[in-house]
Amino acid sequence: MDYKYDVINYDKNIPATISYHNLSSETHKTELQWHREPELVYVIEGNSECCCNGDTFVVEQGDFVLFNSEDVHLVRPVSGTSCKLLCMNFSFEYMRMFCKSIDSVVFDMNQTPNAKQEIISVLNDIASVDNDSDYASLIQISHINKIYYLLLSRCMCFRRSAGSLSAPKRDFSYAKTAIAYINENYKREIPLDEISSVVNLSPSYFSKYFKNVTQVSFSEYLANLRLESAINDMITNNVTVSTAAMENGFANVKSFITQCKKVYNCTPAQYKKRLINRT
Repeated sequence: MDYKYDVINYDKNIPATISYHNLSSETHKTELQWHREPELVYVIEGNSECCCNGDTFVVEQGDFVLFNSEDVHLVRPVSGTSCKLLCMNFSFEYMRMFCKSIDSVVFDMNQTPNAKQEIISVLNDIASVDNDSDYASLIQISHINKIYYLLLSRCMCFRRSAGSLSAPKRDFSYAKTAIAYINENYKREIPLDEISSVVNLSPSYFSKYFKNVTQVSFSEYLANLRLESAINDMITNNVTVSTAAMENGFANVKSFITQCKKVYNCTPAQYKKRLINRT
């Protein structure tokens, strides 16, 4: 599992990013992540398991979830199923033209009755656009602006206003610092003493805190991060199992194979073959 800060890049002519994802729980391990921009995830087909600031819930087909700025979140298929998602990342700089205080704003879907249903209607329109047509972007821009209008006029509240939204149940600040460090250094050995000193916590307290926040131990998180990076190297760069293991922080090939069997119930070579056969 990769818990990371994402940087969203925008086309200067389109005020949000739109992407589609066909995910299977058998082969897809979605990362916990956070980013500055709000993100909306609409479930086109299937059901999706979502986590936001430590709370886990299911978003059913035809519904969506909105993650506010720097919410720690993940979206993945419900175990044993697949799903198709439409994901939108909104631009703070674009919204700032209409709301100067956008950095202090969060969006609450319960602010105004019927706002969520109106947004779902627009999302259905976005999903039905033929993206291969010459002027598809014009239609998409009009739909995106409609969603901006609904969010700003119906769902906006301020982070520090009384009674707006409750604070997250868990403090993710240490985890964000720790995982940014892990993501930069996972290809070498990272002792527990080292990572705990990065966030100025004792090793024992950090271990308990990290597992409480991320739902996996520090060692398991690190092993999963190395696994996904090694598998990606095997697929995209066609490197051998031994090279993938050595270049992604595993102590040896055996530990790479053991971790792959633990997560995917097969060897790295078998998992690579499975992914290639699905394309």
